[in-house]
Amino acid sequence: MTRNGSIAVVGSGKIGELIVSLLSRNYRVSVYDINLKRARECAGERARAYKVDAKNTHELAKLLKDKALTINSCPYFMNSYVARAAAKAGTSYLDLSEDVKSGAEIEKMAKHADSYFVPRCGIAPGFIQIIAGHLIKQYETADNVSLRVGALPVNPTNALKYNLTWSTDGLINEYGNACEVLQDGQVKMLQPLEGYERLVIDGVEYEAFNTSGGLGTLARTMKGKVKNLNYKTLRYLGHRDLMQFLLFDLKLNEYRKILKQVLESAVPTTSQDQVVVLCCVEGKRNGLLTQQTYAKTVRHGDLGGRHWSAIQIITASSAASVADLIMKGKLPHKGFVRQEEIDFGDFCATPYGKMFSK
Repeated sequence: MTRNGSIAVVGSGKIGELIVSLLSRNYRVSVYDINLKRARECAGERARAYKVDAKNTHELAKLLKDKALTINSCPYFMNSYVARAAAKAGTSYLDLSEDVKSGAEIEKMAKHADSYFVPRCGIAPGFIQIIAGHLIKQYETADNVSLRVGALPVNPTNALKYNLTWSTDGLINEYGNACEVLQDGQVKMLQPLEGYERLVIDGVEYEAFNTSGGLGTLARTMKGKVKNLNYKTLRYLGHRDLMQFLLFDLKLNEYRKILKQVLESAVPTTSQDQVVVLCCVEGKRNGLLTQQTYAKTVRHGDLGGRHWSAIQIITASSAASVADLIMKGKLPHKGFVRQEEIDFGDFCATPYGKMFSK
């Protein structure tokens, strides 16, 4: 059975749809979803669509046997099911999730794999780790590394100054779980929504606060190399206090299904968005105390004859870039691959990674 050029995309949501659109121009792509109609819409004219319940690991593994790569674009709570099916089928695997628990499970699965297992291939975690790793390598010692990412509406109009642009489950997960950081060289866990700060990017003032999962494996990788390292989410001013009220004052973090219903019934979605990415590294470079910053803003726009949101464009492009490196065998080793191990130059040289180069 040949695996050459064959990719499975499991889950046909917002990000999965653009991943399929990008990769199906260069690879044979099959889309799998429990909703066949949605899978067909996602597949379009260039990919094939199939119905499967991804929780049925045995059935999914049979369908993945002839695939070189499985891309999991399902919500985070499906990660273990899809990763186990990929491992059973012997295919490479990547996902888009920020979830810490399932990421640790996947790392264990990948220990003896003769394929690539690359979870957390979105933006944060994902691309933000790749650019951070790239910048940190240029320093003899790095004292402070600050990673900031925000997916934001271009024209905020409600009290939250926010619109739903990606997975509500993922949003609640990162707002409600503990946050890993490096403080004085030690890995520590901090509370979400704490660590409040304000900063200005391109003349716009934002607030930033701790959220879970954005560092991926970076804190563990950089222990002993970086003194202070943290990740925070960017929002417009006033957002954090309202979310603090909902999650912790009203204790809706303990009732996440209710919180999801509240958010999805009251906060509209939008495709008129932007994603702001900031990575700042401070330390000794060539013997001098130096600060280097990578900043990029991606806005919604047209791609391949269709209009896409910014979060779709930047997340799908990042995942497609890693997928292309997997298919071409350009990652540093098989088994579990950390985002920060991916070469920034190789990443940007893919057909989908050009937008990330400065």
